[in-house]
Amino acid sequence: MPIVRFHNYHGEHIELLDNNTVAFRKTSFAAAVTFSEKPLYPGEIFLLEIERNERGWSGYLRLGLTQHDPNARFPLPQFALPDLANMDAKKSWIFAVTKTHNRVWIDGDPQQDLPLPDNLNSHQQSVLGTGPYISTSRGVITRSMLRPAVRNQRQPSNASGVNDDAAVLAMDGLDSDSSVSSTSSGEMSHGGTGRESVLPTDVGSRIGVMFLPAGEFAEMHFIINGEDQGPCATNIAYREAALYAVVDVYGTTKQVRIVQLYGGR
Repeated sequence: MPIVRFHNYHGEHIELLDNNTVAFRKTSFAAAVTFSEKPLYPGEIFLLEIERNERGWSGYLRLGLTQHDPNARFPLPQFALPDLANMDAKKSWIFAVTKTHNRVWIDGDPQQDLPLPDNLNSHQQSVLGTGPYISTSRGVITRSMLRPAVRNQRQPSNASGVNDDAAVLAMDGLDSDSSVSSTSSGEMSHGGTGRESVLPTDVGSRIGVMFLPAGEFAEMHFIINGEDQGPCATNIAYREAALYAVVDVYGTTKQVRIVQLYGGR
């Protein structure tokens, strides 16, 4: 399978690294919108890992789907929310990731930043199933690949004294009976249960987005650290135009990497 990359059209403060699989915001907290290089397939999981945070800002990563084609080189807004969402009321579906839950722009009104109900999944079956392997439109993956990469991370200070999550993931924060490892493809092995303490906004957290057809329309699902969050956007007219992943490396989130779920190198 070919490698999954970010598109080379992106906000002015974004620098793409490691063969365009890492998006790093060089400065400020804005102008950091980027996209998947190619449209997503129905049922394909586009998965990110947070690699670095920067203290001193409010807000975190924004992620979702858009039918705005980055190949068209349209004028990029400063922010995914609310700017990109406002460009066309039914062409973008974007979340602001928070420490405790997703937030979704409700039904074409991108100015409502409302939490999803806590019981969203209580009556629904996870699209990921329950076994150790997950079948997607691009192949079978192991459930462990969706889980967070670390339990804890340090908050080291740089030369200016500002706390900054280093690009290095601090593995010595794990309990003695826990272990985490990651390969270049994103495959992970875990021991113990420490991964449950990783918040969605932490370094090491893995956050994915996918869409699934449901008749004439599609539903968007968020996958946070291996857990399906349920259908958080519906009535997506997926047949009208291709759907790209849209990523805003916003606020506290400083750097993200695409996890290669499908064997890309």
